[in-house]
Amino acid sequence: MKKSKKEIKLRDRVNLIVSGVLVLLGVLMLIVPFLGYFEVNKLLYVTFSIYSLIKIIEVIITGKVGDNEDIYTAIACALAAISGFKFINYNTPMVLGITLVAWVGVMAVIKLIKLDYYHDRENGMFYVNLVTFSLFLLIGILTSVNLYFSETVQVLMLGFFFVINGLLNLAEDAIRILVARNSIKISDVK
Repeated sequence: MKKSKKEIKLRDRVNLIVSGVLVLLGVLMLIVPFLGYFEVNKLLYVTFSIYSLIKIIEVIITGKVGDNEDIYTAIACALAAISGFKFINYNTPMVLGITLVAWVGVMAVIKLIKLDYYHDRENGMFYVNLVTFSLFLLIGILTSVNLYFSETVQVLMLGFFFVINGLLNLAEDAIRILVARNSIKISDVK
């Protein structure tokens, strides 16, 4: 079933808006310490809940068939939020680190599935996704390891992580849209 140009434009707009909202979530996390709110656990799990809700809304609006990355992301975020609320009274830095590294691990698997999809179809977006995947994994692991400082630093690090995650998603979507609209073929350099 071929999608009309109107449906494709709607999907592209929704993808860009969702990526922008993810950047905004990170910016809000950067602002929160200056407002005097320091319950990092609750802040992270609320952020995961909002992230999950945004991805569910994106799936409903775009109605993507065959691309389950957003559904898997929504499930991963929901599981991270639920697990975080279960362990909210435990050692904050350890719970934050374990939750974030587990979420990054699950997201890495989801992104690897997408990479495999692009690689099997010899789609040039494989290289774009490989770069964004590598940066996401590196920044996620570094953030998870460095959550053993004061609460202000924890919130700032998580804020920067979510800003970078949103920017990586935004770049990935923007490149995909530009390539598709301008009929550019990204291929292997031989």
